[in-house]
Amino acid sequence: MRFLRDQQDCVIWYLYLRPSGEAFVVHSHLGYEHEFEARRAAEKTAGDLDDTGEQTAAIRWCAPSFEEFAHRFWIENRLWHAVNGGNPSRLEPQLRSYLHHYAPSEAPAGPGGFP
Repeated sequence: MRFLRDQQDCVIWYLYLRPSGEAFVVHSHLGYEHEFEARRAAEKTAGDLDDTGEQTAAIRWCAPSFEEFAHRFWIENRLWHAVNGGNPSRLEPQLRSYLHHYAPSEAPAGPGGFP
């Protein structure tokens, strides 16, 4: 189920719902509702999205739940605004913690103190 797209349809996010009740977020460059209709009209068949290789290449896992996706989306937008117009030196502890989680770990120093 599509729930978000960027302004230029470069990335479209979907809530992937399984019959078991499990749900997670995926993203793709394909707009599946439009892709399905275009293929069906062109080939006069119902449901011709059976190329699993194409689907595997076009769909990417994004988050284990909608809640996780929404939280990261909110945090990353807050960070963007802080860096691009706010005061990045005064980030809230929650934003600093998020950034710290994604910071590269320090490589051990090699000869001469260089990594």
